Amino acid sequence: MKKNFKYSNQTIEITGFHAIETVLIKRPNLIKEIFIYNTESKRCNRILTLAKSLDISINLSDSNELDKKVGHAKHQGFLAIINYPSFLTEKNINLMLKDLSTSRVLILDSIQDPRNLGACLRSALAFEFDAVIINKDGSSPINEYVFKTSVGAILNLNIFYVTNLSRSINILKDIGFWILGLDSQGEGSIFSEKFSLKTAVVLGSEGSGIRKLVKENCDHLIKIPISNKVESLNISVAAGIIMYELKKQHIN
Repeated sequence: MKKNFKYSNQTIEITGFHAIETVLIKRPNLIKEIFIYNTESKRCNRILTLAKSLDISINLSDSNELDKKVGHAKHQGFLAIINYPSFLTEKNINLMLKDLSTSRVLILDSIQDPRNLGACLRSALAFEFDAVIINKDGSSPINEYVFKTSVGAILNLNIFYVTNLSRSINILKDIGFWILGLDSQGEGSIFSEKFSLKTAVVLGSEGSGIRKLVKENCDHLIKIPISNKVESLNISVAAGIIMYELKKQHIN
């Protein structure tokens, strides 16, 4: 499916080798500046080679300078300033998903930890989901931690930022989607569920789960059976499990 991005005048700092390598490969036109140190390493040579091939200049810095710029020392020696992508909106859902005969969509309701959000996006790309829908209010912003944890998956996904998840769910229903909510009190197991060819899976926040109104708009609530010795799974782990199970059914 064709990716549809527009770019704003806002910028975001991203750090780490893999995230910056992905931007250089997938969206080099996003990059405003790159700062690196330790130019003797293979990773630095890789970034330098990619940047040179794209006619992007590199600022060579020392570790202390990068620490000050980033505000922490976990940058791996790589910092990029990129234009912040403005994502798809609710208005694009019908246009982009209506004519697909088979489709998998992930709906994230108020995921507040940026690393959990990044991990969910990485899994969505790994299991070939067609889209991810995120509510604007109550969710983590797309920041450097999301970029780093997702390892650049953001630049390969159709991400919809919406103001009203319930309304977006109803749009999906109107174009043939079956909406499943992942909930610890769900009536069925993901391992016995027969997934529709057009399925959207809803996951809620780390603490309180899917919000009441969003939950009421789901067609069915299901759960991941786990040992009673464990209270719950991390949200990104749960997301990976159900996305894997959905893909497995779709390719059999």
